[in-house]
Amino acid sequence: MFPSKKTDGTCFASNRLALILFSTEACNLRCVYCYEKRENGRMKAPVLRGVKNLLKRRAGDLEDLSISWFGGEPLLTKDVVEDMHGYVHSLLVAYPQIRFNADMTTNAYLLSREVFEDLLKIGVTKYQISFDGPREWHDRKCVLPGGHGTFDHIWKNVTVLRQVSGRFKVILRIHVDEDNLEAIPDFIVQCKDAFGGDSRFQLFIRALSRLGGSSDHQLRTLKGGLEDKRIEGLRKLASSMGLDQYSTKKPFTPCYAARPYSFIVRADGRINKCSTILEHPGNQVGYLHANGTMELNKQRMLAWIRGIRTGDREELSCPLKGFQDPCVE
Repeated sequence: MFPSKKTDGTCFASNRLALILFSTEACNLRCVYCYEKRENGRMKAPVLRGVKNLLKRRAGDLEDLSISWFGGEPLLTKDVVEDMHGYVHSLLVAYPQIRFNADMTTNAYLLSREVFEDLLKIGVTKYQISFDGPREWHDRKCVLPGGHGTFDHIWKNVTVLRQVSGRFKVILRIHVDEDNLEAIPDFIVQCKDAFGGDSRFQLFIRALSRLGGSSDHQLRTLKGGLEDKRIEGLRKLASSMGLDQYSTKKPFTPCYAARPYSFIVRADGRINKCSTILEHPGNQVGYLHANGTMELNKQRMLAWIRGIRTGDREELSCPLKGFQDPCVE
């Protein structure tokens, strides 16, 4: 299945395991910058069994376990999320040494207060939700399949979460490009009115990126890219209003894709390292079998985690940089 040397994953084992699970690769929205093909739907039953069996095989040695729900839109398969967390809970009872955390990246269209409270109960306590500016601009980029805007529905869902008690974190990721740049200050004020004074809500203001989608050529990304100085100005404006922000200026930590214990499990059982360039041959590092074994291409894996060996900060911060085409062999 995979060229060059293979491994069953044991050589990459440690006392930590981080899984990014695609419970579905279908989506209820059609964002113009999306880079996913949405060809795989709901996670297949053998793959779900494979994840559970992987956790069962590893539980005795684990000290840290994290599960991140991605997609697609994971809330299209809320039952899969709940089923998996029920299994994880049984492992945590049997193996109390495991520290566990879970998060979800969601468009929040299906994130009603009731759904949110259900997810908090099973341990999903951190969320990342994207906005493309205020209504006028968000509704140009983040739409339903029929083309209708989504801002009002999503904004209502997110703002009502402030009424929920308990500990959680919601990161509002605000995409900025040349089109919506001038509207972002007003949107920051809107966020202040909705979330100011509640540290459970944080802004993550960042430049919109081209990630390989079919409409990339239409995106008017900031000329300064991720380092555009105007982004820093917007962050300072948010700080001046007392808004909590998701900090990117923290002690250096490697990208998840550079970590040997981090894996993406696709809905069809394929294993990736990076959540972008999903169909790149070099990003197809293995397959998860129903018995919980990971069939990994050792050379492709080593290409992603090369920064661990070299200590190179650039390779650690984004192992995608310098990635060869079609794959590193």
